[in-house]
Amino acid sequence: MLYVRRAGVVGSGVMGSQIAEILALNGFEVYLKDISKEIIDRGIANIREDLEGLVKFHKTKADKEISRIQEQDGLALSEVQKLAIRSKLRPSYDEKRIDEAFARIHPSESYEPFKEVDLVIEAIVEDIEEKKKLFKELDQVTSTQAILASNTSTLSITEMAAGTKRREKVIGTHFFNPPITLPLVEVIPGLETSEDVITDVLDFLSTLRNHRYPLVPIRVKEVPGFLVNRILGAMLNESFALYEQGVASMRDIDIAMKAGAGMPMGPFELSDLVGIDVLYHVDESIRRMEGGIIVSKPTQIIKKMYYSGRYGRKNGKGFYNYS
Repeated sequence: MLYVRRAGVVGSGVMGSQIAEILALNGFEVYLKDISKEIIDRGIANIREDLEGLVKFHKTKADKEISRIQEQDGLALSEVQKLAIRSKLRPSYDEKRIDEAFARIHPSESYEPFKEVDLVIEAIVEDIEEKKKLFKELDQVTSTQAILASNTSTLSITEMAAGTKRREKVIGTHFFNPPITLPLVEVIPGLETSEDVITDVLDFLSTLRNHRYPLVPIRVKEVPGFLVNRILGAMLNESFALYEQGVASMRDIDIAMKAGAGMPMGPFELSDLVGIDVLYHVDESIRRMEGGIIVSKPTQIIKKMYYSGRYGRKNGKGFYNYS
């Protein structure tokens, strides 16, 4: 059984900082590592902003629900009814609770604190060589009992584990962006990951909550792109192809998929949120793992935008301009 008292997260970008945030909100001491103080400070600032937004949401959700009922449903609620709604929707998070969670997150530029962690989740750049190097380092600096997990969205867990002496304790835990609101986690065993570790990680993740929901871990076979990205990638690539063919503008394609298919975001809006660089690396990784076989309709737009440095929301310019 996996007993987690302390956890380590490597990479303080959007995914790493939010994974650390989730762990801290659930009561665990978390060591958040990156290559420089400047990068870590940025991640810590983003966590503070997320937590303050969480408090604001909980403070206002009752009044927003009252306004919704009165304006949309045309009902005049009595003070007793308003009081009942406020009681039912009383805040689950306040300043004290988020201050306690924030205090559990410990920034670090070294692996020194990782000697005492029970679980490490890496969330660095989506590059197999960088991840293999990192896992080899983690294997040397952490306890032999610690489980090493990767937040990769497509890369081989078996390949990452190959450079360690604990292949049975290496596993994939693919959170979805943004993990503070999306509950799914794909749990991907490598070829030599033990069944005990798989069960322990599934059980552990199922005890956690993000800002809105309990996490929903599912077991997924190690194939290129895993599950969601294989399905999502096919939809995105078809959208890109239709845009390149001039069938419709990107804005109209986004509108069509939201108004006609019920998607909360259009494919181009979603691409900007996920990150053009991430989509590029995912596509390259899938092709690499498939031995160069074309597994989806090739498009040029993602490659062009990647080389132009248009990564989406993260740097202010992708399919749309956010500056």
